[in-house]
Amino acid sequence: MNRKLIAFLAVFALAGSAAFAQTATKYFVAHQGGYVGAATVTVGKSGEVLSADLEEWQGPGGWAENNSADGKSIVDGAVVRTPDPFANLTSADPEIKGYMFYILNDPTGKGPGVWSQFTPGAKGFTRPARQYERDFEGLMSNPLRAAAYVQAAREGKLVNVKIEGTKVVVGKKASETVHYGAMNKADKNATYMPLTKDSIGYRYNNLATLDFFKSNPAADFGAAKLQKVRIAVLENKNVDAGAKAADYVAAEDNVYVVADAVTGATYSDFQHYSLELQTAYKMAIADALVKF
Repeated sequence: MNRKLIAFLAVFALAGSAAFAQTATKYFVAHQGGYVGAATVTVGKSGEVLSADLEEWQGPGGWAENNSADGKSIVDGAVVRTPDPFANLTSADPEIKGYMFYILNDPTGKGPGVWSQFTPGAKGFTRPARQYERDFEGLMSNPLRAAAYVQAAREGKLVNVKIEGTKVVVGKKASETVHYGAMNKADKNATYMPLTKDSIGYRYNNLATLDFFKSNPAADFGAAKLQKVRIAVLENKNVDAGAKAADYVAAEDNVYVVADAVTGATYSDFQHYSLELQTAYKMAIADALVKF
């Protein structure tokens, strides 16, 4: 740990009492887009990490109800609704005010389409003039909007809707139509990226990332390197309820190494998630020193 950090943490320690904890959450667009993440870190009075958590919530493509003729896929015209602190605040309709609507915009039918803002007007809802204008991922780059989305996902307030002119007909909740078993990919019951004979899967990767970060919050995660390493998985149904650790039989895997320390994480988003956690760590320290 460098001298500047030691000096900073000494000041930080003086700011706290004998019992102290400060928590901060960093919201972000995750997994190359299409998901909304939340990195939450709690620090103690000496700057140590007391707890850390990563959530990655499905975007509309992960939970919109199938609307194709055969009911097996999502096609152009599917619409979902999310609570939004900036959306349609002047509307007199309580089913519209404070909500954002996203439509799967794929007018050519050639896929995969883009989840774009669907805007209510006097005579009906309209799509954006350009397919990629004001899309879900771009709008979620606003941290206030992302925070509202994550809260709505936790509380079961994301819903499928049908639009009839200017009328909004609310349908099933996202949790009822989600395609990967759980809205949060880190949930023990989620089925996204399962453990296989060649991969430890998403949830054990998530555990490895969190465990390494908690011990190394100031590491240079951007300089992480991949190295062939044999990794063992200790089965834990509270981490991944559907996985059998014995099914993973790879002799070795591409594992991230930071400053010669093996992290145990293999997925391509390790550096991104770790840097988001590190930002939340910095935010928690700053929140302890400054009343924002």
